[in-house]
Amino acid sequence: MREVTGRTIGADLEALARAAPSQPALICDGEVLDRATLVGRIGHLAREIGKRTKPGDGVALDIGNSPLLVGMFLACAVSGRQGLVYDTGWPAPYRQAIDEALSPALTVTEDWPAGEHVPFPEPPSPDSAFYVGFTSGSTGLPKGYRRSHQSWIDSFDASAVEFGLGSDDMVFAPGGLSASLHLYTVLHSLQRCAAAVMMRQFHPRRALRLIEQHSVTALSATPTQLQMLLEAGRKPLPSLKTLMISGAKWRPETREATARLFPNAAIAEFYGASETSFITVAHSRENIPMGSVGRAVHGVKLRIRDSEGRDLPAGEIGAIWVGSTMLFQDYACGGGDENRREGDFMTVGDHGRLDENGFLYLHGREKRMLVTSGLNVYPEEVEAVLSNLQSIEEAVVFGVPDKLRGIELVAVLRGDFDEAKLRTECRRLLPAAKIPRRFMALQDWPRTAGGKADLTALRGIVDGKLGR
Repeated sequence: MREVTGRTIGADLEALARAAPSQPALICDGEVLDRATLVGRIGHLAREIGKRTKPGDGVALDIGNSPLLVGMFLACAVSGRQGLVYDTGWPAPYRQAIDEALSPALTVTEDWPAGEHVPFPEPPSPDSAFYVGFTSGSTGLPKGYRRSHQSWIDSFDASAVEFGLGSDDMVFAPGGLSASLHLYTVLHSLQRCAAAVMMRQFHPRRALRLIEQHSVTALSATPTQLQMLLEAGRKPLPSLKTLMISGAKWRPETREATARLFPNAAIAEFYGASETSFITVAHSRENIPMGSVGRAVHGVKLRIRDSEGRDLPAGEIGAIWVGSTMLFQDYACGGGDENRREGDFMTVGDHGRLDENGFLYLHGREKRMLVTSGLNVYPEEVEAVLSNLQSIEEAVVFGVPDKLRGIELVAVLRGDFDEAKLRTECRRLLPAAKIPRRFMALQDWPRTAGGKADLTALRGIVDGKLGR
């Protein structure tokens, strides 16, 4: 297996292009870019970005899923700029808040004219920041987390050990690159000289056709995407050898359907966070205890600590602390007190326990964060939006189990409302994944002694109405 020699993102691409210029590098729907073409575009874009910005500047990439987004992002990386990967589906208030918080030196919204190939500039420092990604925060402003070149290069090294991808692989990232999971998969593939496959917009049947057409060997997906592929699949796809899933909750029927659709695929489930990269992995070929999310990923150390910061023995439940060189730098915007850091260790607030053999078991998330369709959602944010709408006096949002999304959002509302109008308002102010699937009206709210909404009692009412 080829080792990464350059310690910055994109540093090896020119050498790879010289070695095999006509080898496919990036496939997006029906478009195929070979290595020489992709590297030529990156070099030209890096020069153009360099004319408009200074090293270290932030470049907002407000671009839909496309080879252009990949090229622009890598152009930022090789030229020493920070690529700010915007979600084109953000409501206007989100976009405005991010712009005001980060003041990018340049915003890219469309393609630039092609030009001649020029060599890449001198690589930046491995410790410099190259990427600002965005994940949900507890306020209306998404958290912008900043990553260094070295942290992702080290993550690539860990992925190589755990997933074993090489130059013969065809790796598929079917989702939007504004999510770090899919962006990481594409860059890891290119850096490891494998071919990367992506889509402008995820559609399960088209995704299955791409897997078959290009003999895809590795797939990285969220549990929701996998479920949609399983429901759309009609025949086995034997080319797939590796299935990388971010924390799926497996039911027997899901495993059986996965084995039918991808009969030759080994399954690797991983648990992590945007701020930490990989934390644990559970391989289907390993003897993983029931209920565990696996063992520590290569290069990762795990500790369980109590509220005083003291290490706890095996079997005791506490905060999960992660030690590695893959941790993020800091928050560019929107960060709160969701995580704490001490040297090379940090916690994102998840709680769990380790057994005697080092396998990790999750016991819940600090505060109230939910994960639906692979997206972190803070109920407080959705509640704030709902409570500010006309006629809504109070709002509480819960998550209930859902086969497709993992968690379905349910809003309990006090006030008179028209559901159709309410959904229209939500679509204007919230991303689709944060809009509750159900709205329940409740006028007589249970209260705590302090007069606040009694969340435990409200959750009981929700479960009762849903028959849970």
